[in-house]
Amino acid sequence: MGQRLITVVTDRGYRGRFARHLARLGLTHQIGSRPPSARGFVPVTKRWVVERAFAWLTSFRRLAIDDEYTPRSHET
Repeated sequence: MGQRLITVVTDRGYRGRFARHLARLGLTHQIGSRPPSARGFVPVTKRWVVERAFAWLTSFRRLAIDDEYTPRSHET
């Protein structure tokens, strides 16, 4: 059987309603943050995987260009 999503890692902005929704779905919510002893910029491992994927998707020409002018034409 394939792997199943168990834990969702987010930043602190998703503590409220989103975290409660995950709990109702039976998923574990984990806040990904840098170590308390760190100073300055420290990349958070799991978060950079997602950020990199979003960067790739928005750089892909067919997804980055939005030629639609109205929501109705975009929907079709």
